[in-house]
Amino acid sequence: MDLNLKLRADILEYSLFIETLINDLLLLNLGIYDEKESTRLFSNKGKLTFQNKIDLLCDIEVLSKDENSEFELLMNIRNKFLHDLECNSFQVLLSQLDNGIVNRFKKYLDDEKLISNEGDCEKACNKLFKKNMETIKNKIKANKVIKENTHKFYKLHNEQIIFYIDAIHDLLEKVSIATENSELENPKVAILGEKILQILEEAVTKLNTESKKIHFEDFFNSNENMKSLFGIKSGLNDLPKWTDFRLSNSNNTDN
Repeated sequence: MDLNLKLRADILEYSLFIETLINDLLLLNLGIYDEKESTRLFSNKGKLTFQNKIDLLCDIEVLSKDENSEFELLMNIRNKFLHDLECNSFQVLLSQLDNGIVNRFKKYLDDEKLISNEGDCEKACNKLFKKNMETIKNKIKANKVIKENTHKFYKLHNEQIIFYIDAIHDLLEKVSIATENSELENPKVAILGEKILQILEEAVTKLNTESKKIHFEDFFNSNENMKSLFGIKSGLNDLPKWTDFRLSNSNNTDN
């Protein structure tokens, strides 16, 4: 029997690349970055099948149903060639698959190419493999964009908080100075001015005290806090640092 080892080796190579990258894509979207070997499900001894992984990616809306179907198609081809000795060509393979799967495979044939031609089918399978690789590449790129946008959001949010604190502080200080410098000849107005000045001083003290209680720097310098903030499930060597978020404000430092 001709096992057609060259064809089987090509299919195995395709599937190994895809399965490895699908595993990494799933880990990335679950927030597991540098501890995959110690996980129960994603290490070499893990119990999740490839089908489980692409189904999970579909469930968490990383893969669309069409993309999920494309990965399943390649795995159907892979399973037949690697587990069935009699399946030694695409013609044998296609005769064993149902019409729905065969029709899905036909979409990857180049124009005017034939499903009955072995060479054309091999090229179609390679095209399917490249399509799956491109899908994973785009998903990883999209994930990176989401992470960068999340970092930007919290940076802008923090800058906005500091802006409002500075603005309120400046307002209270200006009103305080204006009240101190006013010529309050009327005793009642003078008493009112003193009360306003006292209220402003208390407000400034409270604002400074409450601002210190927030401890932004301590929060952002904590890996555990950052993992919680960004939904990260395991260690991450390249966490954003507090300096990435803190607004440089020389005026605030001077005050």
